[in-house]
Amino acid sequence: MFQTTLNNTIKFDGIGLHSGETIQVVVNPSYTDTGIMFRRADISGSAYTKASPYTVTSTQLATSINCGKGSISTIEHLMGALYGLGVDNALVDVYGTEVPILDGSAYPFVEMIREAGIKELNIKRKYLKFKKRIIIEKGDKWIELIPSRFFKVTFGISFDDNFVQEQKAYFNFSDGGFIEDVARARTFGFKKDVDALHAMGLAKGGSLENAVVVDGSGILNPEGLRYNDEFVRHKILDLLGDISLIGYRFYGHVRAYKSGHMLNNIFARTLLESTNCYSIIEQPDMPAFSSLLELKPQGI
Repeated sequence: MFQTTLNNTIKFDGIGLHSGETIQVVVNPSYTDTGIMFRRADISGSAYTKASPYTVTSTQLATSINCGKGSISTIEHLMGALYGLGVDNALVDVYGTEVPILDGSAYPFVEMIREAGIKELNIKRKYLKFKKRIIIEKGDKWIELIPSRFFKVTFGISFDDNFVQEQKAYFNFSDGGFIEDVARARTFGFKKDVDALHAMGLAKGGSLENAVVVDGSGILNPEGLRYNDEFVRHKILDLLGDISLIGYRFYGHVRAYKSGHMLNNIFARTLLESTNCYSIIEQPDMPAFSSLLELKPQGI
């Protein structure tokens, strides 16, 4: 398997979830071994910064990275889409403080990436093959990696809420399914929390068009849920976007319970730093993440 980039440039704009401002983004093809690089294109003299667990500056409500003269927030859905579709290298110009939320999922990014196309480059892709278990715990929250010949994710959530309560989902992404099973899951929140954020001047761009809002025994969105377990599926999307910052595809079964952006970032750093737990290989035994535009559904 070879490294990839976009075949054509992507341009879009949308509302920032936290700022409420209209922000333009341009995603350009890049060359080998650059990874995904971000730039605050609205700031004169701003340079590209490679997205990595170590450039993350905030995990409050979203994942934010430092870009030299500024920061860029809410990168996780775009990162998840690039990772899920197998794009290794790209240059992302953001004309504002955050990546637009669009519909609250990764699916609009998926559609744009598919339209732009993906091309192979002339350098082989590197994979991490884990041979030892790694676990991170914080209170009742935890996330671990168990060695596996596949790339699998099991995620559990638990909320003190009559409607959401507990959900659990499992996917073997070596068999495909990212687009059908995870990409369309939207961000969500509880009305009482949304009201509090608005009172503090936060989440200015949030609406029923870009988030699922839970209130009492149901949701406020008239169209309903996209999946019965959309909440936990979105948590998996966030996890994929956050751990994609390590810059490698990898083999392993990631199991998580109540993990969020902060724990995801600690986990991503720990994966890279646990050099005695993995080897770097070029030729995988089988796909660590099934190929790029596959639409094969995957059950739970």
